[in-house]
Amino acid sequence: MTDTAPASFVTPSLLSPLSDGVSAVALVQHVGDDKMIVNAARVSFGGDSDAPLTARDEKLIAYLLRNQHGSPFEHNLITFKVVCPIFVDRQMVRHRVGVSKNEISGRYVELDERAYTPTTFRKQAPSNRQASVEDDGSLDQAAARALWAQASETAFRAYHELLALGVTREQARGVLPLSLYTESYYTFNVRSLLHFLALRDHEGAQYETRLFAQAMGQLAEPLFPVTFKAWRSLSAH
Repeated sequence: MTDTAPASFVTPSLLSPLSDGVSAVALVQHVGDDKMIVNAARVSFGGDSDAPLTARDEKLIAYLLRNQHGSPFEHNLITFKVVCPIFVDRQMVRHRVGVSKNEISGRYVELDERAYTPTTFRKQAPSNRQASVEDDGSLDQAAARALWAQASETAFRAYHELLALGVTREQARGVLPLSLYTESYYTFNVRSLLHFLALRDHEGAQYETRLFAQAMGQLAEPLFPVTFKAWRSLSAH
């Protein structure tokens, strides 16, 4: 007998936001579609149905987004596996409403020697404490890269030496850098995902985090095309 995958399962799609062969956003599974959003809205009037999505339904989705009627967008799930530097994960994990997360634990496993290195270093923005600007040529890129590599090598060497001494994993991991790659399962409903994208795929977001947000949006959009089209149209105004 041949096993059949559940209808909600999606063959994983994979993107590498930082284009380094380590960073990854994979679509694991999803539940629901644009029609589910319409049905969740119309059930209030007993008007939900199994009929195919219509132009009237598309107008309803746009109306819900425009008027911030959010609950119909919560009856669905999109699960990603995300491999990203810890400093990116820290910005993502701030989004907790409507989001579930499970992460690899350095208490249970010895962490792999995987760390992110920027291809280009940016300068601190002169008028914004949390933002950066492109290098105008005044940064010594080679020196910055060498310092980054040295710090990473020192941290990983200390980590392995602590483990060799018999120090517990949960303490030894404390010397590892924020550039260390971590991996997590993130599950969003569409409302929480759109909120996340509005904040993290934004010109004010950190560049690396924005790349991960864009990857998640790229994988989710084909699953809810009408919703994303209406949302992007609304965001453009």
